[in-house]
Amino acid sequence: MNLPINVLNKSFLLKLNLQNFADDPQGGGQDEPPADSEKLELTADELQKKIEAESDRKLASALQKKRGEWESELQTKIDDALKEKDRLSKLSDKERKDEELSQREKDIAKRLAEIERKELKADAIADLNQKELPASFADFLIAEDAESTLKNINDFKTAFDEAVNAAVKEKLRQETPIAGTGSFANGKVPSVANLAQEHRLIK
Repeated sequence: MNLPINVLNKSFLLKLNLQNFADDPQGGGQDEPPADSEKLELTADELQKKIEAESDRKLASALQKKRGEWESELQTKIDDALKEKDRLSKLSDKERKDEELSQREKDIAKRLAEIERKELKADAIADLNQKELPASFADFLIAEDAESTLKNINDFKTAFDEAVNAAVKEKLRQETPIAGTGSFANGKVPSVANLAQEHRLIK
């Protein structure tokens, strides 16, 4: 039986529409976001736990790295001690005694140097206090002997006084002191340390 052309065309178009509907993976052409694009929402407690877990992980990693460094340093010291022991074992009695004597002399010289430095520092602090200078500069002014240390302190005092005097002159130039006030209110000339303290050159 021959069907009219218009009936055949309608049948063909209907098949095409049904085929397009069947091939539509979204079902009816509705757009939906892919599953992997969904955002994960965390509560405040879950976020805090996540942060703590990450912090713990980083801390554990840092400790592991530090432990590796300690173990490496310890192993190096052990190896050096074993090498030294092996070296000493190959020495004769005389050579071993000479070695021990030399090491003892080095230890004594080191202790004497430490004692001398402490004495130089104590003397430097006393000199700085006497000259009304900050004692905190003692470590920077200590030299190889007492004479050189004293020279450093005197040079420092000269430079310090010049800096303070320049600052005071500048301050007085900018601000005219009112009678009965300021550093000269009691009629006494202030010390260098007092001037420096007043004008915030030292704490």
